[in-house]
Amino acid sequence: MRKTILLAAMVSCIAVQPAMSQRRSLDTANYKEWKRLGNATLSYDGAWVSYSYTEHEIAQRYLVNTQSGKAVRLEGNDNPEFFHSGKWMKYNQTIDGQQVLLLTRLKDGKKIAWTKSPYVLTGANTPWLSYTNWKDGAASAFLYNLDTQDSIVLNGAARYALYDNEHSILFLQKDQLMAGPLKGAYKAVFEVPVSDYTFNKETQEGTLLSGSKLYAFSLQTGKHQLILDYNDIKAPEGYTIRPKAYDITAAAKHVLLDASFNGSNQPPKMNRPADTGFELELWTWNEQVSQRRQRRGVYNRTQMDDAQFMYLIAEKKVVEVAPEKAGRLLTPDCEDYDYAIIADQRPYIPMVDWKYDTNADLYVVDMRTGERRLIMKDSPENPQWSYNGKYAVLFNRTTREWQVLDTKSGALKGFSHAIGYPLYNEDHDEPDAAEAYGLAGWTDNGNTAIIYDRYDIWAIDLTGKQGPRCLTNGYGRAHQVQLRWLSTPFINHVDLSKSLHLQSFNERTKSNGLYSLMAGKSVTPLVDNPDYSIQVNTVSGDGSSFLYTRKNYRTFPDLWFSRENFKKQQRLTDVNPQQQQYNWGSAKLVTWKNYEGKQNQGILYVPENYDPAKSYPMIVDFYETHTADLHDYLTPEYSTSTIDIPSYVSNGYVVFRPDVHFKSGNPGESTYNAVVSGTEELIRRGVAEKGRIGLQGHSWSGFQVYYLVTRTNIFTCVNAGAGVSNATYNYFAIRQNGAPCMFKYEVEQCRIGKDLWNGREEFLQSSPIFNADKIQTPMLIFHNDKDGAVAFTQGLDMFLAMRRLGKPAWLLNYKGENHSLNGEAAQYDWTLRMGQFFDHYLKGKPMPRWMTEGISVDERNVDQKYDY
Repeated sequence: MRKTILLAAMVSCIAVQPAMSQRRSLDTANYKEWKRLGNATLSYDGAWVSYSYTEHEIAQRYLVNTQSGKAVRLEGNDNPEFFHSGKWMKYNQTIDGQQVLLLTRLKDGKKIAWTKSPYVLTGANTPWLSYTNWKDGAASAFLYNLDTQDSIVLNGAARYALYDNEHSILFLQKDQLMAGPLKGAYKAVFEVPVSDYTFNKETQEGTLLSGSKLYAFSLQTGKHQLILDYNDIKAPEGYTIRPKAYDITAAAKHVLLDASFNGSNQPPKMNRPADTGFELELWTWNEQVSQRRQRRGVYNRTQMDDAQFMYLIAEKKVVEVAPEKAGRLLTPDCEDYDYAIIADQRPYIPMVDWKYDTNADLYVVDMRTGERRLIMKDSPENPQWSYNGKYAVLFNRTTREWQVLDTKSGALKGFSHAIGYPLYNEDHDEPDAAEAYGLAGWTDNGNTAIIYDRYDIWAIDLTGKQGPRCLTNGYGRAHQVQLRWLSTPFINHVDLSKSLHLQSFNERTKSNGLYSLMAGKSVTPLVDNPDYSIQVNTVSGDGSSFLYTRKNYRTFPDLWFSRENFKKQQRLTDVNPQQQQYNWGSAKLVTWKNYEGKQNQGILYVPENYDPAKSYPMIVDFYETHTADLHDYLTPEYSTSTIDIPSYVSNGYVVFRPDVHFKSGNPGESTYNAVVSGTEELIRRGVAEKGRIGLQGHSWSGFQVYYLVTRTNIFTCVNAGAGVSNATYNYFAIRQNGAPCMFKYEVEQCRIGKDLWNGREEFLQSSPIFNADKIQTPMLIFHNDKDGAVAFTQGLDMFLAMRRLGKPAWLLNYKGENHSLNGEAAQYDWTLRMGQFFDHYLKGKPMPRWMTEGISVDERNVDQKYDY
């Protein structure tokens, strides 16, 4: 007898369980209650915070006083920005259908509706506003002081720069470069007509172009000096030298010229009309770029193909330092350098189909002579210059060491072996060589490189005067805590005399924290709780305050505020208090020994009132590694590909996410080693029960699901999403971006490490469709016909194999959808059907009609058959 489900009940993707501790189970109707936090900013002095959250697709913005904790809603606020040392804020607001720029003084809420210009420039520490107006083709600069209400108008000035703590201004007015106090009087920097200039407000020096002559000037000394005359520069044949003001000083010995090619960068025009009766796509075996990668116009000659020239100022000589189409010229970030590096990718462009990244031949170039010496062939890394221009370093993935370039000989010499610890990613498990943990920056005027190992930060003097120094004193390794610069992995100029902030990851607790470093002296935890992960959003401009989030599986990442010592931590938001109404569950780390006898870890999510004495249905959901995400908060939402973990846990499921560490050659067996061993261990512990265990994977793990069900019958049912069933076919498949999948197998995620002909057996092992006759597990396949990553035929082929073999299988193709679902209606439908599939096999619920009857062409979009 068919039971009809009312529409109100159909919103539940999983059958509702009995209430636990009076808390409700999640269903899809509750998803809209969750708000998303975003766009948080902190004022320069840390006194104010602005943030927004989105509810029902509508953003609401608030302003919080960090001292009082008082929050005020800002109606219709958009693009907020603090300025003037945190005393003011500007933002756009829609008033009577018109967007208005509002300036708000924060201490008293005074507002100014700015109507003079839609674009206004503000500074972090200045009361001055500036904007430019154009009238009849002429520009005028306007400045306004919020504190004094003083106004300054500079007619005919399109470019200007404030300096001397915003007390003075430099501007180009018509053809005169003027400077002086903001309120005047102004005087010409140099009594000559000026067409272009550069300016460094810190040094108060710059250059100006007058006619063909380039001068250096100093506002502090009032002096100027001729650098070069463009009339003395003989342009190389086929090129034009464009006069401009270069950002150099009077001491410059040379300048890299702005030279443009005189010929056309467009392909030659055809003298005959195009054939309209057909379009031929011709593939040629030795073309540089294969047909599907080509895009019209992209492969025309570009500025990157032009030769590059250095001008030696004293000698008045032009030197070609990079010939046409030689490749990218890598120069130091300084004025005075004698060498640069050319990275020539041309020999390796055709290989991108099976290597993906384009390697390069590296040459060192003498910038005074143009002489080039080969450094390394087929390099996957580009050298990185020190800011003093003396040293170029790269990580040699073959020898697994950092090397420094001898610019005169072109030789590379290792300099990191004395550290004694691996400097490459030890967890790298793809066929290509492991990358370095990274270059962290430079110090000691660019003479010392700073690099990371797994845990700590090291300084290496490239002059050879002293050995490696561990700036973190081995704290990271001793505590199994990975330490990195806060907010950015690389800092060009590192001042080791100051306290520095570090972000951390604790390998034992999987938590993120914040530390302070006094280089070579102490590493001090500022905030590091093993039960939470801390993510710093921003540091105030004066360095006194932090805006950050703290989260774990049970705790939404609300905004927190603290001064630098973190003795008082202040919670600013409570965005999702409704979570307390629901059975949410918890996440914990589980450890076991896999089939190789090695320690394996995973995350186990269990319902709120989990009782070890009771039996629960379990779903194994996995991809690669997950335990670093132990403290992630998962917002309940429709499924775009895999299960929504909070919803399943809330409705009485246990979810297991094991880490998989792969060996190249047979990645499926690596999955078996981790996933099945972990599942059996949970059965042994009484967490899981045979006959009530589901398996799910999408994309890369979709293939792994296919593989596992050819190797084991431990799973009651499985869902495979957008997975590869036949690697021998997929090796040649063209992805949406035009790239064949060869690279995925030879050097990347699919982890064969060989081409098809040298790895025939390995490819067959990674093609589960050839062993589909061994499958005894009911299968739900999710694969869409517009999938741009894995061809739809991969899922269809596996379904047809199951159909031919008479094995239970369903294929869901959301027509027009890609690798995962974008349309909300499709997401809802998939969420519902996936829940019904698992509920039937793991909870004993009846099969819905779509599983028992199917949906014919005539019934599509008419009868969804959710009922049973």
